[in-house]
Amino acid sequence: MSFSTIYVYSAGGLTEPIEHEFGWSRAAIGSGITVLTVTGSLLGPALGAAVDRYGSRRIAIPGVLAFCLAFAALSLTGRSIWSWWGLWFALALCGVGIKPSVWTAAIAGLFTRSRGLALATTLCGASLGSIFTPLLTAWLVAHYGWRGAFLGLPVVVGAIGFPIIVLGFHGPSDKQRRGKALGAPVQAAPALTGATMREAILSRRFAALLIGAMAFSLFAIGLIVSLIPIFSSHGIPRTTGAEISATIGVTAIVGRLLTGLLLDRFEPRLISALAMLTPVGTLALLLAMPGSVPAGFVAVLLMGLSLGAEVDAVAFLTGHYFGLRHYGMLFGTINSGLSLSTGAAPLLAGFIYDRWGSYDPMLIGAIPLCLLSAGLMASLGSFPHPNAQRSME
Repeated sequence: MSFSTIYVYSAGGLTEPIEHEFGWSRAAIGSGITVLTVTGSLLGPALGAAVDRYGSRRIAIPGVLAFCLAFAALSLTGRSIWSWWGLWFALALCGVGIKPSVWTAAIAGLFTRSRGLALATTLCGASLGSIFTPLLTAWLVAHYGWRGAFLGLPVVVGAIGFPIIVLGFHGPSDKQRRGKALGAPVQAAPALTGATMREAILSRRFAALLIGAMAFSLFAIGLIVSLIPIFSSHGIPRTTGAEISATIGVTAIVGRLLTGLLLDRFEPRLISALAMLTPVGTLALLLAMPGSVPAGFVAVLLMGLSLGAEVDAVAFLTGHYFGLRHYGMLFGTINSGLSLSTGAAPLLAGFIYDRWGSYDPMLIGAIPLCLLSAGLMASLGSFPHPNAQRSME
């Protein structure tokens, strides 16, 4: 999961060096992520269908290698903004195999009773990425420049993560194929039940889940990629801002695990709604006490606690309400919506700063988005689709 967050959590440390060298606006720099996420969103449903058919492992292994090579290629960016967009487009094509639906589909198929905790533990990889990526990016930029950062990040993460994936990552269908190859008796997998694609896609619940997740992602990613520039604009040194930003990963791990435990034990929609309300405290602190390092730490800690709601709760709720019959396709579609929001967020944040010279309008506008997300999660209702419920028993 940490692979799929590198481009988000490195953005804050790379924006100003690239702006200084090329003179591009921050909106133009953020548009690279927009190219990636819009392209990825178009490929999301097809990826989900491929995961349902071929299994997660066959997608993940080549996907990780391709992503590392394409991310390193961003170091070749020239002065033309078209080279920037072209390299991000290549990264989008190469990185489709590491989207969250690849990992969550395998976990959702392997775990039932404690699926919420299993998904939360898996998605803690994103939190680990939020801890080490800003610090590693700042160190690489300081010693080797922004081009060195684009080269160093995939080398470090790939050297650690790729062997683990090759040796240990298998979904249900992957385990069956492995058993057959070894000649071991393999028990037939139970038929997956749940809503049909038509029933799910046309339901009010799916629309609420999709829109709520996209609204949350829009303000959350916009805030995350802008944290270091926000602190800099408030007079906090960049190194201090990077250290504050890195703490988001610590509480994100706590938040994800806590969210997973609560999802397994209490009403999932209410837990999700509560998690999506938490960032209001973050926004209030950043607006009320700009330049305060202690307030910045508390704001980031609160934001970290809520990050369990963005992917973790949505991944859980997809299986909870619609079952596992078409989980890869359904969550892939939702993840495409998240990708659109993720891509729009840096572009919007950069536009707001370029237009008003401040991130305060973005922080103010994030509050109603936060309330909208929480309200939609709370409106999902208490009873999942009957077939989906049977699949969870």
